Amino acid sequence: MSAINRKIWVLINYISLGMLLFAFYSGELAERSAMVYAAIAFAFIIGLISFIMVHIRTGLWKMVHSKVDKLDERQIQVTHGALRHSYSIFTILALVILLIIALAGGYDDANLIMIFASLLYLAHTLPSSVLAWTEKVV
Repeated sequence: MSAINRKIWVLINYISLGMLLFAFYSGELAERSAMVYAAIAFAFIIGLISFIMVHIRTGLWKMVHSKVDKLDERQIQVTHGALRHSYSIFTILALVILLIIALAGGYDDANLIMIFASLLYLAHTLPSSVLAWTEKVV
C-alpha cells in the first residue's frame, strides 16, 4: 500500500473513531433513536474496515507489537521513534482532555486540577526516571 493510501486510511480510521464517540455521546445527551444506533454502527464498521486496511494488512500492527528480538535494527529504530512520538502525542491529548473536563465542566474541585498537574509532571519525568532506575551509567 502506498504512503498516501496509508495516510488516507489512518485519517479515515480516526475520523470514524471521532464519529463513533460523537454518535455515542450525542445519544447519551438525547434520546437514543434508530438514527443514533445506525450512526454508531456505521462508524464502528468504517473504523473496523480502516483498522484492518491500515494496521493489519500492512503488518504495522504486528511490527509495533512484536518483541524487540524479532525485529531487525531498522525496524527497532523506526518502532522506537513511532512509540516515542505516539506516546508523547497521547499524553498531551489525554491531559488536555482532562484539563478541559476540569475547567469546562464547571468543577470547582481543586482535586481534579491537582490530578491534572500531577499527571503532567509524571508524563514529563517518567522517561528519565526509567533511565535513572535502569541504567548503571548515565
